[in-house]
Amino acid sequence: MPTLSDTDTPFAVVDRARMDRNIDRLRTRLDTVGVPLRLHVKTTKSLDVAGRVHRVGPGPITVSTLAEAEYFADGGYTDILYAVGIDPGKLPRVLALRRRGVDLVVLLDSVAQAEAVGRRRPTPAIRSRR
Repeated sequence: MPTLSDTDTPFAVVDRARMDRNIDRLRTRLDTVGVPLRLHVKTTKSLDVAGRVHRVGPGPITVSTLAEAEYFADGGYTDILYAVGIDPGKLPRVLALRRRGVDLVVLLDSVAQAEAVGRRRPTPAIRSRR
């Protein structure tokens, strides 16, 4: 196993015991106040870390890129919130994920985005959440 002096950059060092304690503390706090956990995977981008948080199987996550959504969908995650206003040119990738059974929710933050989504052929894969 490499040591800190053997590694090349960039690399990450994770104290698993500390991470697990932090995850447990987070879960306890959220359970106490009755708030569900939707993990944002932007920083770790790791199926291993997400699995430590969602111990009984893939749970709800938030992503910042469609590449993250695709990666986590490949890892079995199906409840995904894309937390960035969608570029209309990316809608084919959104539809591809939804057709795979991923409940991918996108945010709209402009009239142009809403119009682009509206121009797409209605399919059962597109729905509105309120």
